Amino acid sequence: MKNKKKAMALLMCLILCVTIFSACLYVNTTNQKTAESYIQDYFYQRFAKMVDEYAYSQEAKAAITEEVLKESYEAIVGPLGMPDSVERQKDTPANRMTYLAVFRTGSLLVNVVFNEKNEIAGFFIEPYDTLTMPATIVEREIKFGEQKYLLTGTLTTPKDKESKTVVILVAGSGPADRNESLGVLKPFRDIAWGLAEQDISVFRYDKRTYTYKEKLAQDESLTVNEEVIDDVTYAYYKMHALGYDNIYILGHSFGGHLMGRIAKELPWAKGYIIMAGNVTPIEELMVSQIKYLAEFDGKVSEEGAMQIQQYEAQKANIQNLTKENASSYSVAELMGAPAAYWLDLKGYNPLEIAKCRGKLLVLQGANDYQVTTREYGMWQSGLAEHKNVTFKLYDKLNHLFMPSKVMNASDYRQMNYVDGVVLKDIAAFVSE
Repeated sequence: MKNKKKAMALLMCLILCVTIFSACLYVNTTNQKTAESYIQDYFYQRFAKMVDEYAYSQEAKAAITEEVLKESYEAIVGPLGMPDSVERQKDTPANRMTYLAVFRTGSLLVNVVFNEKNEIAGFFIEPYDTLTMPATIVEREIKFGEQKYLLTGTLTTPKDKESKTVVILVAGSGPADRNESLGVLKPFRDIAWGLAEQDISVFRYDKRTYTYKEKLAQDESLTVNEEVIDDVTYAYYKMHALGYDNIYILGHSFGGHLMGRIAKELPWAKGYIIMAGNVTPIEELMVSQIKYLAEFDGKVSEEGAMQIQQYEAQKANIQNLTKENASSYSVAELMGAPAAYWLDLKGYNPLEIAKCRGKLLVLQGANDYQVTTREYGMWQSGLAEHKNVTFKLYDKLNHLFMPSKVMNASDYRQMNYVDGVVLKDIAAFVSE
């Protein structure tokens, strides 16, 4: 029986070898042939051949090893099995060959990048997003904010129904776009579409640090006011001007951490939603995240130990920072943000949100390794006296409120979407 199964598997492999690139038989470019051969070798796990028999740029040669290829295959492709088809995508940059690999339970985009010498300069795989906007909702772009830092956002609304309720989405740390994209994962897009399908409008926007990244990188006076709070305030007034009576503010991750300060600026919002928000200061949280990932497989590498040491040192710098010694630290010594940024956050307690008069919803994924359930427990104890707060903990969801399998960065390499139960809970909260 085993031999029969092996024979069938071999037969299927031989058939796939013939048909896997059938859609591209008539294309005759050198790079394309190389890419198709290279990708086929990858799917058949011929990693030694990939390393030894292809021409690489110097940088790619150092980076693409048998071990790296094997690990990427096991993490990304292995759970999907062999592809049913692989088809070249035409609208790609001239130096990149991109193929859509369709599996029984998902799809991947496989990319081979070439340099001017036709050497392989890169190889990467990303999930393929098959989600399309529902026909029952519509979207339009909205400009808002101060003239010097004008921003663009997307207002998503039900198509044939008037909505008086809008949820403003506030992204986490860093230069996030309006979808809060992480690779092809788009949690804010998912939330906007999911809520609009339930007759709730949603406004999401590109952060100031995303739109004006280079300009703000030179601003040594930058604080969370410029990064987050000012623009949430502008967004609120814009939604009010558009006729929305019930305005909710949803902050994810660091956006949730800042909800106390946001509520202080906008105390008349109908309610506030904290998704995976941290109570612990962000510099401490960063160190915890680095340690978790470095120790994940039970053995800390030399590189991992060095990274932990670097972040520990930067955390100490931030905690020892004062107005008097601020000029002695570079941005590189302060986790990439200027001294003014950290000084502004000193003494801030996220649990100040307890003073707000609006209702609260606190959401947490049980498999979130970035903002863990320990933080969720701190919200629960810190808001125990608040009269109108709801807590929701979701089993097996990660930091993006998507299903989690391994509780590390590998979770973000597979195509995924915000869990429908989360969307229903948010909709119920704002509809009460």
